[in-house]
Parts: sequence; C-alpha cells; structure tokens
Amino acid sequence: MAGMFSLGLSTGAARKPNRFYLAYGSNLSLERMKSRCPDAVALGTAVIPGYRLLFKKSKTGSYATIEQDANCCVPALVYRISELDEALLDRYEGYPRYYYKRNFRLSVTRLDSGRRMKERKWCMAYVMHEERTLGEPDMEYFRLLDEGYGEWNFDTDILDKGLADSIGIRAAGEYIERCQRG
Repeated sequence: MAGMFSLGLSTGAARKPNRFYLAYGSNLSLERMKSRCPDAVALGTAVIPGYRLLFKKSKTGSYATIEQDANCCVPALVYRISELDEALLDRYEGYPRYYYKRNFRLSVTRLDSGRRMKERKWCMAYVMHEERTLGEPDMEYFRLLDEGYGEWNFDTDILDKGLADSIGIRAAGEYIERCQRG
C-alpha cells in the first residue's frame, strides 16, 4: 500500500489495533471500513450519551456528526484500530479541517458474546466543527446509514430525528418518503 509508506507508519507497531474508534456514520458499513482501514476490527457497540445525531455541510456534501444534547444519545459501532488506521481515517474524515476528535469513556457491548466489557473504554469519535451549517445528506449516503442502523439493530428513530433536526420535520418526512420509494 503506497499511501502507508507516505504516512511513515509501515512498522508492525503502527499496524497493531490498540485504540478504540466510534463509528456512527458511513463506517457502520464493515465493507467500507475495511477498505479504509485495513487493520480495523469491529469489537462491539456503545451508546454516546448526551449527544444527538445531525447532518452538516462540508466541501462535498452533508454528513453525519454528533452535537451535545443532554436529552439524546447516539448509538455507535466500536472498532479496535491501529495507528495506521487512525491516520487513514484522519485523511478520510478531513481532520482537522472539517472534523475534530473527541474522546468518550463508554461501556462497550461485545459483538461476539453480547456481554458488556468489564471496564469502560476510551473511544475516539470524529465530530464536525459546530460552526458548520446544517444540511441535507445525499440520499445514497442516508440509505447507507439506514442500512448500518438496521444491521447493528440501532433505533432508526435516532437517524430519522437527526435528519429532521437538520432539515426540518416536514422536509425530513418528504425526504424519507422519497428515499423509501427508491
């Protein structure tokens, strides 16, 4: 992988998954995540309390982000990632221009056993800068998130509310109707 060498992370230590990453957007897709982060391993699920899902504009469209809201929570897929994976995600997510990193100490429920891990884990998530404006996501992107929510048994009402909070209730209803028609 040519890009790996330009990042200076070709050593074995840089390739060992040793940190936790929270995916709440397109990286809910195992296939997409594997193509972006070769060392990533889906470990479990978690809930980010005190945050809500929104869609905000960046250079190429409107994408998922989270924002503080004491009355909400956002489900996430927890990956164990390597230093190389994090560097690749930084590039993909547009860090630090569009997103910054935020760490959360969360309970993680393992995918393999369905049991909660004994200790809470420090997990990193990318958060879009708050000053970015709200926007309507591309329908293909929204469908990808909807598929991810379904695959991981996340409450799709959270996804729908995130859309409504971003573009308005009426517009979201029309958008979802168009999305379901295909």
